[in-house]
Amino acid sequence: MTTQLPRTHASPPKRFQVDEVSALSVIVPTRNEADNIRPLLTRLGDALRGIDAEVLIVDDSDDTTPEIASQLAARSSLPIQVHARPPGQRPGGLGGAVLVGLLQARGPVCVVMDADLQHPPELLDALLRVSRAGVDFVVASRYVGGGRNEGLDGWRRRAVSRLATWVAKCVLRPELAGISDPMSGFFLVRRSCLDLSSLHPQGFKLLLELLVNSPRANVAEVPYTLAVRHSGVSKAGIGEGLTYLRRLAELRAQARCAPQRSRRRTADSEGAKGYSHPQPVP
Repeated sequence: MTTQLPRTHASPPKRFQVDEVSALSVIVPTRNEADNIRPLLTRLGDALRGIDAEVLIVDDSDDTTPEIASQLAARSSLPIQVHARPPGQRPGGLGGAVLVGLLQARGPVCVVMDADLQHPPELLDALLRVSRAGVDFVVASRYVGGGRNEGLDGWRRRAVSRLATWVAKCVLRPELAGISDPMSGFFLVRRSCLDLSSLHPQGFKLLLELLVNSPRANVAEVPYTLAVRHSGVSKAGIGEGLTYLRRLAELRAQARCAPQRSRRRTADSEGAKGYSHPQPVP
């Protein structure tokens, strides 16, 4: 159970009222991203120009990230909310932070992305346009044709990423069939296809849990290049790896106990495993 801290900026922008519904909610979980939050919000402002959108920052930082974000929010024409979770009230890690964002979001469609600028805000328009065809999940994929994984330093990290993806697809074969990048942290989801009360996220791979809990949702993938981190260091480590493996086992057990249901597939003109893999939108 989290406690909502008072926002440190004075008031929402004039065009954003508490009962107003945005078309798109961008959820950004943050942890010690003080050097990244300013360029991120600048690029988000440019990428979301002309789009009815809000940004929700759910922060678990021990640095000045929430203060900087609140200061920028007070001056931004883009509706920005900052929810700072105090120490001891951060259940679920990054996945728990995203769940807070999903619960608070006013938009019927949400995008989840990282704050370190490895996920390009400029792709948001393409994700939103694909979703307008009635797609429930639009996954930004490093592994579908045209995607690249350049942001992972060294062959070891790239190999670990590939191995983790392969393990997930083996353990959750029916649930993840046809999805090239189920480990992606950059995705769009339609809130109406989610049962948020059934989610119990642990760690930083929330997309896996959402897909397992939404077996009838349709999925499309948009290729993108994972960029080099702007600043800071990766939060992934041995502890997160163990949490990931334990959560995979729990999700498999959960999926096997549930009634077997087939995922609805998107129309695919190329016939690639029944899922559409849209090309980059110019």
